[in-house]
Amino acid sequence: MKESTTSEVVVSQAKPLVARIPAGADQLARRVRYAITRATSARIHNLSVKVTGTHIVLDGFCSTFHCYQLAQHAAMRLADDLLVDNHIDVL
Repeated sequence: MKESTTSEVVVSQAKPLVARIPAGADQLARRVRYAITRATSARIHNLSVKVTGTHIVLDGFCSTFHCYQLAQHAAMRLADDLLVDNHIDVL
């Protein structure tokens, strides 16, 4: 006689990979906005800074590429391990 062995398979539900908004995201967004305003002498119009779980997102518009770069670098200095996603338009 052959003994039958059964194995039990347990399927665990995987948690969704959702990026969490870090604690202090609002404060970081304010600090980045302030740094950009200072670095560009307030030449970014309609500046919006949003902090997600993995990115700092910049929105607005300016008249020169140099101003765009100043905003990018001001945000990068404060970003730590977050990526800077620059959506500032140069018009």
